Amino acid sequence: MVNDAPGGSLRLQLLRWLLLPLFALLALNAYFSNRAAVATANQSFDRLLIASADAIADQVSVQDGQLSVDLPYVALQLLESNIQERVFYRVVAPDGDTVTGYADLPLPASLPGNRDEPALYSARYQGETVHLVALRKPLFGTTVTGAVVVVVAETGESRHALSRRIVLEDLSRQALLIAATGVLVWLGLQRGLRPLLRLRDSLLARPTTDLSPIAASQLQSELRPLIEAINQHMARIEHLIQSRQRFLADASHQMRTPLAEMRTQIEYSLRQQQPTLALQTLRDVHGAVDGLARLVTQMLSLARSDPSALQQRHQATDLVELVRSATLDWVPAARKKRLDLSFEEAAGAVHVPGNAVLLRELVANLLDNAVLYTPRGGTIVVRVLAGPATDQGAPTAVLEVEDNGPGIAPALREQVFQRFFRGAPEQAPGSGLGLAIVAEICASHQAQISLRDAAGGQGLCVRVSLPRLD
Repeated sequence: MVNDAPGGSLRLQLLRWLLLPLFALLALNAYFSNRAAVATANQSFDRLLIASADAIADQVSVQDGQLSVDLPYVALQLLESNIQERVFYRVVAPDGDTVTGYADLPLPASLPGNRDEPALYSARYQGETVHLVALRKPLFGTTVTGAVVVVVAETGESRHALSRRIVLEDLSRQALLIAATGVLVWLGLQRGLRPLLRLRDSLLARPTTDLSPIAASQLQSELRPLIEAINQHMARIEHLIQSRQRFLADASHQMRTPLAEMRTQIEYSLRQQQPTLALQTLRDVHGAVDGLARLVTQMLSLARSDPSALQQRHQATDLVELVRSATLDWVPAARKKRLDLSFEEAAGAVHVPGNAVLLRELVANLLDNAVLYTPRGGTIVVRVLAGPATDQGAPTAVLEVEDNGPGIAPALREQVFQRFFRGAPEQAPGSGLGLAIVAEICASHQAQISLRDAAGGQGLCVRVSLPRLD
């Protein structure tokens, strides 16, 4: 049984797609072959009918003023065959009387004009269909004037037998041709699929960790686009695996140190058995736990924003409303450090395509860095603007977070987007993940990020340019 499922046998599917049209053509050809065979048989036997009628007409004469027909045996012998069929004839005088033959044999609707124009027709006679020919023979120079009509008829058994034989012979040859075609196609498929089978065997023999590209040079050109697509998919999988492995290694490295420090502090405090030291240790551990929780949160955000992961669902997002809401969340932290946190927005809504959760995470990380590094009593300004069009004429939206903190040296502005890079660790209390998360989210939203000096020359301005919908 042929498997109709999408994953069925390729050989059987190719054979079916090739042979089914061939059988359809065979059926169509059988119809036209039958018509051609019937026409050929009718033409052959019509000629015999005409020859028989001619032979009878040659034997019509006038003797002693009377019509005489000397029926030749050869006239009817022309219509003899191995098949049992019947032959009829009739000779009609000029006055319409039947001279000899079957008087009820039907005449044509219109009599032929002369002997050279016989009339061929069919009619029902004695309960069956007969094929007839009628021809006119003029009589000249006799006492009987006018023309006699000679009619010869036969039943259709021989015609039908001949047409069937022609059709069967024709279809037999075509059936043999289709069978030979099927065998040749099967052999061709066996040979043509050998490279694909070798590819299957080589893939099965690969180690489970081998995601190297598949060589397509030995395959047919029709299969190379498929292999290229598989290679691209495998490359994405390999990149995703490497990203996850790098994430686990970074997480292990970054979390091991604070956990070891907390364990050492607790063990030392337990050995000393001093209430004052224990209380101080609790304060230190509490601060370390807060820092570790922040690190875990940022690392999870980094993993979620990785552009090599599955494509995030993007939809139209009001950037003004999203940034305003995210900025309000940081008002308590800004007040705690007596920072002047303000928000400037464009006139009207600014819609961008994106994932609202990730975009909010982007704003939160920019504000976290600004609040963390801006000295007490400083200022932070958050802006959402309608940006200039790109070189291709596409509109953009701009998000800026500007502070008057220490800023970032121009030589380090490319490196700060790397994971866990913190410049001078003694002056950088963060984990080195904030801008890395921002860069990953920008990459997943086709956004551009740049670092520049603040407007007053003191501090940092982070500028993010995103595609805009309106």
